[in-house]
Amino acid sequence: MAKKYVTNAFLKIENSQLYAIFAWSQRTAEIISTKSWLTLLEIFVHEHSLERAYEIFQKIKSSALTDQDKLMALDKYDQLIKDAIIYLADGSVTIFGKGFRSFIEKEMQFELGSLSRENYQVLQQLFSQCELNDDLNSIQNLEDFHKIVEILEKIGLLSPATGSINWGDLKKTVPICQAFGLTRGTPVDRYYLSKFIAEIRPQIVGNVLEIGGTPKDKDFYQVNSGTSYQILNLEAGPGIDIVGDVHNVSVIEPESFDSIIIFNVLEHCYAPWIAVENIHTWLKPGGKCFAMVPSAIRVHATPMDYWRPLPDAFASIFRHFSQQKLYVYGNPISVIASYHGIAVEELTTEELDAVHPDYPVATCIMAEK
Repeated sequence: MAKKYVTNAFLKIENSQLYAIFAWSQRTAEIISTKSWLTLLEIFVHEHSLERAYEIFQKIKSSALTDQDKLMALDKYDQLIKDAIIYLADGSVTIFGKGFRSFIEKEMQFELGSLSRENYQVLQQLFSQCELNDDLNSIQNLEDFHKIVEILEKIGLLSPATGSINWGDLKKTVPICQAFGLTRGTPVDRYYLSKFIAEIRPQIVGNVLEIGGTPKDKDFYQVNSGTSYQILNLEAGPGIDIVGDVHNVSVIEPESFDSIIIFNVLEHCYAPWIAVENIHTWLKPGGKCFAMVPSAIRVHATPMDYWRPLPDAFASIFRHFSQQKLYVYGNPISVIASYHGIAVEELTTEELDAVHPDYPVATCIMAEK
């Protein structure tokens, strides 16, 4: 079945420049600099077929909006548009006069969907004050048109039309792999941990403490063993140097370590902020903590699973350190892969390395005392 599209966008003017902004997102706004982008976004509000949308584009690309009644109907929004957000969705071109407050409070909303469908040029008129590159006539065929559609889809301004999503193998109420992806290859969070370790490996020096680890982890990390390398764990076992609870500050003498590693442990701590306070105590002045928590991964109660600290929370927990650097990894594809147990080997490097700030899979930090 041929793919169908629908517009999914919020548009706003800032300093005479038109931007697509992303609702309640930390993602950087996208500049809309061409008339072709604006025109396609308006067409796909109403028409979801690629071929039919191109036919409409051909008809309107060289014609201006000349109906004086329609022009006058839009003139009344001239002052409002400077501070408003334009919402584009399936069949809707809506002015939110108070920005996102209008979206929530349902006030100062002005629907122009029916007017847009008559001529597909409402957006050009509303944003006529913005200097957009007129590239409409450079689109000569369906292939040219489709290339712009693909760009807009990749950015996230066009989506599969409502009801046309192909779920395929993902439409399951049980995961593809119940063991994080281990039955298929490498778990996604392990990929991101490896990237983090590659960044911070040279900084792990001196007397090193790993919290919650096992001797085999040291081989996986491939870190410099430093002056000494000790492991703290709740339970005794081969290679465990210190038996104790990270919540108990008396387990280790203050200012004992140059480097402390704590990967995939703080989510299992009932009070991770206390654990981090203790780490601060155990570090020498200038010592560093290297920590990682999963932000999007299935529950794994070993023995308990309490938290999924998000980047802001993680940074806050380490706020008493003199310096910190946050590393955030993930995007919608890798979030889905992580929850479903889809392995690293089933994704491309581009898919894994793309970063979307609203979809963290793993959050890491380097914090210096």
